[in-house]
Amino acid sequence: MRTSLPTTAAALVLTAAGTLGSAGTAVAASAPGTAAPADPAVRTAADRIMNLTYKEFATTEHVAPFNWTNDGCSVPLKFTPYKEVFRPACSLHDFGYRNYGGGHELKLSPVRETKNWIDGRFLTEMKRICDDRYPLPVGHTACQVAARAYYEAVNKTPTADKAFFGHY
Repeated sequence: MRTSLPTTAAALVLTAAGTLGSAGTAVAASAPGTAAPADPAVRTAADRIMNLTYKEFATTEHVAPFNWTNDGCSVPLKFTPYKEVFRPACSLHDFGYRNYGGGHELKLSPVRETKNWIDGRFLTEMKRICDDRYPLPVGHTACQVAARAYYEAVNKTPTADKAFFGHY
């Protein structure tokens, strides 16, 4: 039985919503804004890194004081048709959550606007990956739909909020 692309995308959102973007959920809770103000030079450097393309980010030197750990793309239930395809964008997204969010050491900007920006960068880079990897319309469209589903899963779920803010 064939399913439509929107149906497939909806299924991806529903299955991915459980844990996608849940990296770092086992962190100490802290309220946004409770950290000391970030060093402006560190914030400037983090902003520069977050604005790199996925290809540029992949070749960036891992320097202190940033948290460079990542878990690739957290996708539940082994529903992983784009897990490896989107891995470079997931790594950039993890960098954002781990350095700007309230659940980690730097807490550069643990506010909703920053989370939305990081999630938007994630979508932009997944779309760039689709553009680079899938020149034919069918593959490109499927990739773009999957990118939107991955984005929705990290942008609209309590699990993703907990990963960024360190609390609900």
